[in-house]
Formats: sequence, C-alpha cells, structure tokens
Amino acid sequence: MTEHVVNPAADRRIKACPACDSVSLELVATEDQIPTNSCLLLESRAEAEGYPRGDLALTYCQDCGFLFNADFDTQLSEYSARYEETQGYSAKFVDFARNLAKTWVDKYDLHGKSVLEIGCGSMGEFLQFMVDAGAGKGIGIDPALNVERIEHEHPERFEWIPDFYSEEYSGLQADAVVCRHTLEHISPVKEFMEMVRRAIGDRPDTVVLFELPDVKRVLEEVAFWDVYYEHCSYFSLGSLARLFRATGFEVLHLELDYDDQYLLIEARPSTVPAAGEQSNFGSKTTWMLYAPV
Repeated sequence: MTEHVVNPAADRRIKACPACDSVSLELVATEDQIPTNSCLLLESRAEAEGYPRGDLALTYCQDCGFLFNADFDTQLSEYSARYEETQGYSAKFVDFARNLAKTWVDKYDLHGKSVLEIGCGSMGEFLQFMVDAGAGKGIGIDPALNVERIEHEHPERFEWIPDFYSEEYSGLQADAVVCRHTLEHISPVKEFMEMVRRAIGDRPDTVVLFELPDVKRVLEEVAFWDVYYEHCSYFSLGSLARLFRATGFEVLHLELDYDDQYLLIEARPSTVPAAGEQSNFGSKTTWMLYAPV
C-alpha cells in the first residue's frame, strides 16, 4: 500500500476500500481545499466564495479496481431543496432517459408494477418517464426533492419522500429498484448495496437497475469536470460488477451508453454467493471477497 501524507486530513483518511475492504490501496492524486458542492443555488457571490471546502485524495484499490476519495467527509456535502441537478432541460438527455425508461419497463415487464427510485432528483423526471412507459406506481426518494415543482397528469400514481434512503425505508417494496447517478455520491458503497440487498430480502424477482458515470472515460478524456467533491466514488464496468456480485446480486446485463459516458447495470438479488465468498444477507454484517467480472 502506498502512503502519502499531504495534509492533516490524512490522519482521518479512509484506510480500507469502501467497496471490498482491501487495504491494498494506492494514492494517485490529491487536491486540497476544493468546493464541497457544485450544484447548490446560492444567494450571493460572497456566500459562494465563503462556501466550505474539503480535500480530494483519489485512491485506487489494487484488488477490486475501485477509485475513491479517501478524504471524503459526508458532513461537508449538502443535498437539499436548493440543490439543482436536473438535466431535464436538455432535449438530448431527455430523449436518452425516456428511451432508457421504456427499455427497462419493456425488458423486465414492469407494466402496471411498482418502481422505487433511490436518488430520484429534485423533480423525479426519470420515475415519471417509467410511469409514462407503463409502470403502475412510482416511489421516489431524495433529500433534494422539490415536490411543488413536480407536475404529472396522474399524481396519484406517485409517492414522493424528501429524505435520504436508509434502513428506515427498508419496508418500501417494489418490483424494480432504480438508482441513477447517485452511487457515485455515496462513500460507503458496499454498506449501501448491502442495505439495498437486505431491503429486497427474499423477493428474487425484484430487478435492480443502476446508472452512473464511467471512470475509464473520465480518465481517458481527462474529464476534470467530472472529478469533484460530491463525486466521491468512481466505477468502471469491472469494479461495478464486482461490487454487485460481492453484495448479493446476480448481474444480468452490463454496458456503456450515452456516447459511452455512462455505466448501466441490471441485476437481481442472488442467494448464492459468488465464488470464494461467504455471506449472511439476514444481518448487517457481511463478509465478502470480490469475484472477477
């Protein structure tokens, strides 16, 4: 493991991979005192200039391929009603999202069924697209939800929860669990996926559908605009599949989309651990080794 102490934050630096618990880590890049939020609407220039800052310590796991900010502090990022992340004003992005929603509804026969979206954004556009494509009910949960801005001709088909997804909401059951552009904002990714797996329980027909940025594209293009404090977790196709398999999911489909910018993963819960893994899905403690893609 490579150690590189560059500032006092190194004393509280994450010492084990959040995706697989490995300590075979390599520090690859650092940047001190960067803004901790990128999508907040602030009242003044002075407020923006004085906004809290945090440190970036991009760290690579040599065992599972996960890249993460080892100096990330969850207390420094704000997700609230003033968080403005929507891409719904881009015609190209809306076309992509509508087509993806229809593809998932048709592919997994979600017609008339329920969909839970974790991190549905401030306006829940994608969840609305899934209901428009034939899903029966949409449940959206996000701390940045602004329900007053949501307009749909069938509001009775939605349940909106302005909060973070947690064990408190494990009782929310749905035929599909969707999570788009949210996992990259979560630091303890293995704990999060284990929580999602526990919430699904013994419902093996539940389909799990995630979308997030591809770190390989970010690195190859030197896409610095996609490296910022809120993005504390960076996945490739391989590291994402390993995380899903290690936390109790069977990967059904894995691909790049949207001009190869995004990772799409489709999965179902599995009761059979991947090769070399041992698990206990009924408890909050799960011991797992990563499995190859």
